[in-house]
Amino acid sequence: MDDFEKELKLGFLEEASQLLADAEQCFLALESNPQDGPMLDKIFRLAHNLKGSSKAVGFEDIGVFTHRFESFLLKVKNGEIAVSSSVISLLLVCNDHIRSMVDTLKGDLDARIDSSALMERIESASQGEIAHETAPETVHETVEEENFEAPTPEEVELLRLVNHSFDHEIAPVIESAPIVKAAPVATAASAPEELIRVSLARLEKLINSVGELVILQTVLREQSLSSNAHLLRKTIHQMGKVTKEVQDISMSLRMVPLRQTFQKMQRIVRDTSGMLGKKVGLLTSGDDTELDKTVLENISDPLVHLIRNACDHGVESPETRLSKGKPESGTVKLNAYHQSGKLVIEVKDDGGGIDGAKLTAKAIEKGILKPGTVLPEQEAIHLIFHPGFSTKAQVTEVSGRGVGMDVVKTNIEALQGEVQVETVLGEGTTFKVILPLTLAIIDGMVVQNEGCRFVVPLSHVHETLKPGMEDVKHTTTMGEVLLLRGENLPLYRLNTLLGHKQAAMKAANQQIAMVIRYAGNPFAVLVDDILGQQQVVIKEVGQEIQNLKWMSGSAILGDGKPAIIIEMNELVKPAKRGAA
Repeated sequence: MDDFEKELKLGFLEEASQLLADAEQCFLALESNPQDGPMLDKIFRLAHNLKGSSKAVGFEDIGVFTHRFESFLLKVKNGEIAVSSSVISLLLVCNDHIRSMVDTLKGDLDARIDSSALMERIESASQGEIAHETAPETVHETVEEENFEAPTPEEVELLRLVNHSFDHEIAPVIESAPIVKAAPVATAASAPEELIRVSLARLEKLINSVGELVILQTVLREQSLSSNAHLLRKTIHQMGKVTKEVQDISMSLRMVPLRQTFQKMQRIVRDTSGMLGKKVGLLTSGDDTELDKTVLENISDPLVHLIRNACDHGVESPETRLSKGKPESGTVKLNAYHQSGKLVIEVKDDGGGIDGAKLTAKAIEKGILKPGTVLPEQEAIHLIFHPGFSTKAQVTEVSGRGVGMDVVKTNIEALQGEVQVETVLGEGTTFKVILPLTLAIIDGMVVQNEGCRFVVPLSHVHETLKPGMEDVKHTTTMGEVLLLRGENLPLYRLNTLLGHKQAAMKAANQQIAMVIRYAGNPFAVLVDDILGQQQVVIKEVGQEIQNLKWMSGSAILGDGKPAIIIEMNELVKPAKRGAA
C-alpha cells in the first residue's frame, strides 16, 4: 500500500466518522417525526455516499454491508416499511456497527469484519415488514442499477473531500440542513467556509511558540518602562496589540463547538430511558458554544454520567409523574453558555428533586456519617459526590455502584472546574458544570509572600481587602477567622500553608486577605502584598513535583523570572482536615 492510498483510506475513515455521527442524529430526529420526508432523503443520501466512497477506496466489507443497509433504507424511504421504534433501534444498531468497523480499520487498514449476522437481521426485518409490498421488482431494479460501478457526482465529490480538497459543493452533504434533491447546491447565498485538516501536534507547537512570544513581549514591555525613548515605547505598545491578536487567533484554533458532544447525549437519553422504562426527552441549547479541544475531550464522561443520573434518579416513572399531575414524559435540558469568562454547562431535569434529609439518613446508614449528624441542606446535597455513595438498593446497568457522581466531581476538578447543584423538591434538579474556556492561558493575580511571587487564578479570587485587627478572631475549633460582613470565614496564612518558618508572625492588619469562593467552600488567605493582575501562559511543572495538586503549573512574569501557579483550594485542604 503506497502513501497516497493510505492517506486516501485514512481520510475516508475520518470523514466516515462525521457522516455516521450525522446519520445517528437523523435517525433520532426521524423517530420524533416519522413523516419527515426531507430527513428520510438526507439519511438515504448519507448512506449512499458512504457506500460508494467505501467501495472506491477499497473497503470491501463496509461497501457490502452499507449496500444491504441502503436497500433497507430505501424501503423505509419509499414507505414500504413503517418507521417505528423497533426500526429506529435497528438503524441505530447498524450505525453503531459501521462505526465499529471504521474504528477497527483505523487501527488496521487491512482488517476484515464479518457482518453476516447483522445483514441477516436486516433481511429478516425487511421480509417481515414488506409482506404487503406491491412492486418489489422496481425496488430490486433501483438498487441493482447502482451496483457500485459508476460513481455518482456526489460520490466523486466525497472522494475529493477525502483527498483533502474541500470543495464547496460537498459541504451540504455533511451539514445538518435537509437535502431534498441530489443536485449540487451551487446557488447558495453564501458559500460555506473552506476547511483544511491540520495536525494537532503542529497546532500545539504553534500555540507554544505564541506563548513564548507573549512572554518575550511582556518582558520587553517591562524593560521599555525604564526607557525614555518615546518611539521605542510606542513601537512596543503596537507590537503588544499585534501579539495579542496573534495569540487570540492561535488560541481560537483550539476552540471547537459543543454540538457534536451534545448530539451524542440524544442517544444516551434514548437508550437510558428505554432501559428504565421511562419516557424522557432531551432539549439542547447553546450547542454552538465553543470550548478548548483539550477541555472538551475530558467532559464527555462527566456529561454522560449527569445525563444518565437525570434520567435514572431525576425523572420519575410515568406512573409517578401522572399521579403528581405532571406530563407522562419527562424532560432533560442541556444548555451551555459563557459567563464571567467561563463556560457553564447546565443539566436540568423536571423530576422530583433531591431530598437532603434522605441523603443524610442514607449516609448514616452506610456509615459515612455518624448517627445523629445534622447537615445544612447544601452540604447534605453534596453527599451525592461522596465516593461509594448511592441511594439505590440494587445495582443495575445504569446506577447503584456509587461511582458516577464521584467521577463527575473528580474529572471536572481536574479541569480546574467546579460542579454546583440547585434542586427544588417536586420540581427538579440542575447541575451546573463551570469550566475554564482554555487550560493554556489564564488571567492571574500576582501576589508576594516572604519575598517570593506566586500566581493565583483570578477566577478563584472573589475579592481582596486589608483587614483591621477587629476583623480577625481566634477560635479553638477553627483557628483564625475573618469576620466579613457578618460571615465567618476560615483564615489561613500563605507562609504557613507553604510550610515557611517565620520568626515573628505578622499582624493580620499588615497583610492583605484574598477571599476565595470556590466549589462552595469560602475561605480567606493572608499574603504580604498583591503586585497586580496579568494574563499568563501556563507551563507544565516537572515530573518530580507533579504529585503536588496545589501546584497547577508555572508562569514567566514580566521580568523574565518564573512564578508558581497556586490552586488555593487544594493548598488549604490539609489545613482543613487538621482543623476538623
